[in-house]
Amino acid sequence: TTMKLLFCTFLVLSLGTSVHAGNYMRKQTDDEGLLDYEIDSAPLSPPGDDEPLIAKQFSKDPHAGEDKVALVLSGVFKLTHVIMSNNQDEIIGYFCDFEFDQANKDPSEAPRYIDFYGESRHCQEHQVALPLHEIAEACRKKDGASYIAPDAFILHQPKSGSSILSNMLAASRTDIRMISEPTAIGEIVKCEKCDSDLKVQTLKDAIYLLGRDQEEGQLFVKLNARNTIGLPVLTEAFPDSKYLYLYRDPETVLQKLMNKKHEKRVCEGYRHIPGEAVSKFLAKHNKSLDSLESEEKACAAVMAAHMSLVLEELENDVTSGRLVSYEELLDDESIEDLFDYLEVYTPNWTKVNKQRNKRANTGHGEEWIGESLPVATEKVQSATAEFSMFLGA
Repeated sequence: TTMKLLFCTFLVLSLGTSVHAGNYMRKQTDDEGLLDYEIDSAPLSPPGDDEPLIAKQFSKDPHAGEDKVALVLSGVFKLTHVIMSNNQDEIIGYFCDFEFDQANKDPSEAPRYIDFYGESRHCQEHQVALPLHEIAEACRKKDGASYIAPDAFILHQPKSGSSILSNMLAASRTDIRMISEPTAIGEIVKCEKCDSDLKVQTLKDAIYLLGRDQEEGQLFVKLNARNTIGLPVLTEAFPDSKYLYLYRDPETVLQKLMNKKHEKRVCEGYRHIPGEAVSKFLAKHNKSLDSLESEEKACAAVMAAHMSLVLEELENDVTSGRLVSYEELLDDESIEDLFDYLEVYTPNWTKVNKQRNKRANTGHGEEWIGESLPVATEKVQSATAEFSMFLGA
């Protein structure tokens, strides 16, 4: 009887599969009068209704029957995500129909790229998968172009004001496109086992698809903090693009991470799977993975590895990159200097300053009334002190 009940539970959890097959569970009793279940092939839909129940949970595809490649070529379908592989033919791009009109949306209400396509029913239910390089080449041929390079990449430590800066840039001019934390780029750069040349080509394909419908103005791309490991391949793929690296007092950053359960779990994960870049950093400085004995030390090591990588890139080319402290984002003169560096001329300073007074990353556009800095614990102080030579700028 116990086995039958367990099997019944399994069938209930597997109902989605049963629905697809047009099956349902019928209750009966066995020879001993005990409750039993069997699968019947009768449809779940009402009599006379040929549409499967599972299909009714989704909206009608407005592009059903249309040529999906043509929809990408025309710009109706835009890139949202990439599945990376070490084989170019197996690298897949996902596309769907959504509005990406930053000029008519407050950046603080949609601070990330996903905030645009995440609201699209079509993207939620009907996105299509196509070979990335193949469709990128088809788009280049149709457009009569071959290359799009961002004006600058924005990389950063966590909690360092990157969303404030990206929102200010997005609001500063109507001809600026800010693509913030696109998962497509993140998936490419974090593939540490993938061939470097393949990653370079895939980045060029993805950026082309993300920026091809912008007719004029500037293109900026902000990456997730953990994707800082991709800086070397970004500079290789786009040698003429500038980049910024935003940083902040390390004790403040680390304590803010420790105060968030999700971020703390991420730090715990680094103790066991730090990634190739962090492992190389530890080995270079005669530290072992076992030395990361706490979440604090693990995330301090990651922050130090990222800063070390950025400083190495700056040594190779001091003209393309720039370090930006959190405090600079709060100072008018520093912001003007930073905009000049990025060649963002004649910005709308009223809109820029409006973004500085809003909470940058909640997506609700609330007023920002300042923050009280957290008091660093002894474990945070110890962890940052251990890696202090790499965490300062």
